[in-house]
Amino acid sequence: MILLSLKTACLSMLFRMPAIFSLASRKLLTIAFLFITGATSSFAAYFDTGAGGGDVRVHYNPSATPASCDAILLGVGTAMSRDSYDKLSAQLIKYGYVVAILDHQPGNLTKTDAGKYAKVANAIKQNLVGWMQGKTQCTHVNNWVMGGHSAGGQAAHNAVVNNGYLADAMFNIDPYDISGSGLVSMPTLNWGFTTTTCFVEVNKAAKAAYQKSTGERVFVKVGKKYSWGPCGYSPAYFHCSFCDSHCPACTNCTNTPDHFFVDVGRSVNKFMKALSSGNWSKSALSFSSTTPLTLYVGNDQP
Repeated sequence: MILLSLKTACLSMLFRMPAIFSLASRKLLTIAFLFITGATSSFAAYFDTGAGGGDVRVHYNPSATPASCDAILLGVGTAMSRDSYDKLSAQLIKYGYVVAILDHQPGNLTKTDAGKYAKVANAIKQNLVGWMQGKTQCTHVNNWVMGGHSAGGQAAHNAVVNNGYLADAMFNIDPYDISGSGLVSMPTLNWGFTTTTCFVEVNKAAKAAYQKSTGERVFVKVGKKYSWGPCGYSPAYFHCSFCDSHCPACTNCTNTPDHFFVDVGRSVNKFMKALSSGNWSKSALSFSSTTPLTLYVGNDQP
């Protein structure tokens, strides 16, 4: 599905404006609309497919994805599906990355099976370039980044522990309890929180993933911020903020602010640049954010 319909509809409305507006005026308004919305001649897109017994949604940017690209594979959390992370994916593909959201246990509430995650991830690795033919310029994947959210993050971590060849780096999104998991010897980016939410204990989630990385490592810890809303006094940012509509049993009854996804995208882009350049200094990995964040790099102790 091409994510173009809304902008196309708006442009169509501009050219159906009353005759009182000249064609020149309508063109000027169209240019202004394109400038404000950031619309270009090419738009982000996605397609759904199956691989290795799982359900997969592949997000890409036809104009921004280079011939030699990086792929980010993310496993879904408990009770979630491949269509639950469109907003997050939209921010990542802005930088030219191909993002595959994988449901390695479709039809099941639990998503912690590392073996099934590895099977789907391997199938994606075998087919992604072929899937991209005619859609992007990508003919070769430089780096395979594995990870996931919540239970999918646990599955990804354990899959990489068991199959070191599976990934070049990891992106852990507040993974569910990996306190008993093994170590990974590759660069990791870990997003987590200051307080426990949705029953995911902070010391067993992203913080633990950071501590269990023996390679270059980054931990982005989201600060505590509460406000009054439909659910009462609730956290502005919490474990299920990464999902488009939160998790079925965990929500603060308000939409995740757009800037949260923007900030995640910025951090991933900084991480991917470090992965390519080898510059893992804290200054190279720092980024401006609206979300209250604390950045830990290398030997920093959270």
